[in-house]
Amino acid sequence: MTRLPISAPRSRRTRKPLCFRQLCVSVAVATALFSGSYAFAQGSQSVAPAAGTSNPSRARITQAQQQTCTPLADNPIVSQASPSLRAQPKRIVVLEFMFAEDLAAVGLTPVGMADPEYYPVWIGYDNARLASVPDVGTRQEPSLEAIAAARPDLILGVGLRHAPIFAALERIAPTVLFKYGPNFTEDGAHVTQLDWSRKILRTIGCLTGREEAATAVEAQVDAGFARNAQRLAEAGHRGEQVAWLQELGLPDRYWAFTGNSTAAGVAHALGLNLWPAEATREGTAYVSSEDLLKKPKLTVLFVSATDKNVPLATKLDSPIWRFVPARSSGRVGLVERNIWGFGGPMSALRLADTMTDTLLSLPAPAVKK
Repeated sequence: MTRLPISAPRSRRTRKPLCFRQLCVSVAVATALFSGSYAFAQGSQSVAPAAGTSNPSRARITQAQQQTCTPLADNPIVSQASPSLRAQPKRIVVLEFMFAEDLAAVGLTPVGMADPEYYPVWIGYDNARLASVPDVGTRQEPSLEAIAAARPDLILGVGLRHAPIFAALERIAPTVLFKYGPNFTEDGAHVTQLDWSRKILRTIGCLTGREEAATAVEAQVDAGFARNAQRLAEAGHRGEQVAWLQELGLPDRYWAFTGNSTAAGVAHALGLNLWPAEATREGTAYVSSEDLLKKPKLTVLFVSATDKNVPLATKLDSPIWRFVPARSSGRVGLVERNIWGFGGPMSALRLADTMTDTLLSLPAPAVKK
């Protein structure tokens, strides 16, 4: 991959197709770690409770902060970072949707972001806050000139995209590049992109001195997960096997979100089992409607990529779909388009709400007596 030149933001008419991680579809359908001793714990000291405090909630928050605010060199989600970072930076440029969402969630507004016109389409969290944030190019090809014009004191990017321009970014402002997500397993247990996104939120909280706000966001997300899990259990959906399929505009061909995806982490939190269960590099796998023929107990949640006026029956109008067990039993649910599967914890909560509401609109799986 070649170093990107300094350039002005690309016009919207010449921008490349929108990409999900490293895989691209049309918009219509959609290294080193630094070894310094800088620790995020500097920021957490300001929110520590006074000695002798009797507030158990505050104590739990402080304990979580102490566990989260570790040196960057020890942080598994960081791929590269500048050796010196400003304490509690205020002028932050973000080169990925997730980081804009996370800043908004902890009450901060970036001074520049990549692909801002697509953020409301795919994420949509706190659009009012982010509506006037300056454009610094695309996520794949950010404009160094536009980033410099924003006068940032911190730049947040993704290693898989921005490692080739790390040195150029660092000349503008201190930079942190995150690993976007785990690919396989750690410590014998499956780690999902949801787990990774929560770690990124905590790290951003530490970087900005907003540890307590990040902890509160996670508590809100956990409460939402628990509420939805209870709703599903009461309706007889606990343990149900579900597939989260993204329509691609290809006949009988879809993305299935796999066992290490955010969708899998959400499904587990809701008491569901996501299919396919295996981990994949991107958290997605291509599947066909023919693969669904062998899954008699599977419920399919079908994420649309077309206009709302296109009915589910039209989308499933193929010789194969008519024999898929999920369709014949009425357990295929159409999900509104543009539910982003690669966002932060607030996007995961939206996904959980949508997954729950869609499942509750469908018959519960039959229980054998």
